[in-house]
Amino acid sequence: MKEHIKIISRRSTLAKIQAKLVGNTLKSKYPDIKIEYSWIKTIGDIDQKLDISSGSSMGLFTSDISEKVMTSDNNIAVHSWKDYPIVENGYSNIYATIDRADMRDVLILKNYLKNLKNIKTIKIMTSSPRRRYALNTYLKNLIPIQFKNIKFHDLRGNINTRIKKFLDNDADGIVIAKAALDRILNAKSSDINIKNNINNCLREHHWIILPLSLFPTAPGQGAIGIEINNTNQEMIKIINTINVIDIFKNVKKEKEIMSKYGGGCSQKIGVSIWEKNNVTIQSINGKTDENKVLQSFEITERAATESENNTTTKENAFPISKKEQNIFTRINKNKNNQISKIENAIIYITRKNTLFNKPRFNNSCILWTSGIKSWRASCKSGYWIHGSSDSMGESDIESLFSLIQKKREIIKLTFKNNKNKNSNDINTYELNNPIFPSDIECRKEFYWMSSFAFEAAINKFPNIQNKKHACGMGNTYNKLLSIINNKTNLTCYLDYKSWKKTLK
Repeated sequence: MKEHIKIISRRSTLAKIQAKLVGNTLKSKYPDIKIEYSWIKTIGDIDQKLDISSGSSMGLFTSDISEKVMTSDNNIAVHSWKDYPIVENGYSNIYATIDRADMRDVLILKNYLKNLKNIKTIKIMTSSPRRRYALNTYLKNLIPIQFKNIKFHDLRGNINTRIKKFLDNDADGIVIAKAALDRILNAKSSDINIKNNINNCLREHHWIILPLSLFPTAPGQGAIGIEINNTNQEMIKIINTINVIDIFKNVKKEKEIMSKYGGGCSQKIGVSIWEKNNVTIQSINGKTDENKVLQSFEITERAATESENNTTTKENAFPISKKEQNIFTRINKNKNNQISKIENAIIYITRKNTLFNKPRFNNSCILWTSGIKSWRASCKSGYWIHGSSDSMGESDIESLFSLIQKKREIIKLTFKNNKNKNSNDINTYELNNPIFPSDIECRKEFYWMSSFAFEAAINKFPNIQNKKHACGMGNTYNKLLSIINNKTNLTCYLDYKSWKKTLK
């Protein structure tokens, strides 16, 4: 057993934090091992004029470090895995990873934009072709301001340098990996001045967490890669004991997919893979060098208890039409006075219907939506949204805390539900008098938009509880899972449309 390990990484604040995360993980597993750190400057750090978006940029931040794993059997290298080349060098490789940070990107927009309704050009700082393509494609529907085009400015440097350039420049926006912000803000060892600069920037300007369904990231973003000499079998065995297998598998798959299109930072393609509710979700978005548009958001793997093959016909499913989806009578409630008094809270917009009376929100509040549809609807009504749960459930809201550096009260705008006793809920409408098709008990499979609708149905027709059921990825899934006796009868989908496509 080795008594001494040297971890080699870049000199940036973020790189040091990531290296120490690996070191601390090793120490928790092997308390007697001595951990030494070595910080070096890579060619990408030294030459700030190099074009990191070109095809020749692969390895600019890793190759100098990789060479060091050959000099001693005690050496390992720690990288931001997204920077590591897809093509192996032949003498070393990534053999393990630890817990992945948030994969998503953060777009920071200067606050003066909130006073504008129209602007000819928005200037955004990013060197990534992937980010540029996605912003050009989707940003217009995610902010309540009309603009004709986006002008992009190249950006280099560590996080602190990038933030300073953004604040000192006439640019309107900047894109930064959320993992970088989270790790610096949450690390006790971080430079207090860098922390303050980031916190001040986030506090004074409007930030948006970009959803993975539309903005998948660079393969490996948020993941840490641990590189070892291929011949160093003892070190490989040690490092494998701290490897998080599912994350390792996902990043390898992301890299594999990207390799089909050439890989590297020059690609206009994002690939993200993650798990939720015992399924694997994959998002791919971008454009190839041949101008082929890639756009997919799907479940690629399911647990053994869930079947991928659906034998149900449309005639035997519910709901199969817009009319069948609208089973309730809706009564809107004006809670604008109550809403306008809320300060320094996270306001969770569960559905677009909750904004029927167009409430006014205090500028100190953070606005978050349940999905992309409610986000776009909110923007049409003039609201500046900070992000969305991407239809993955309310637990995602906790990802905000790192950017605001404290917990805030979460207040949901939702509908009246007698079974929900959450005092923070504000019920902006009621759902009454559910009407179901006369043959509902003959249907074989059901998709539920909410647990409220499911419970209303089984109260009237108890026998349907034992049939096949489906729903989205969020709270409805967890609620139905707690009610349905046979868990194999419940399958989750990304949305209603993806479920309907499986019907015969």
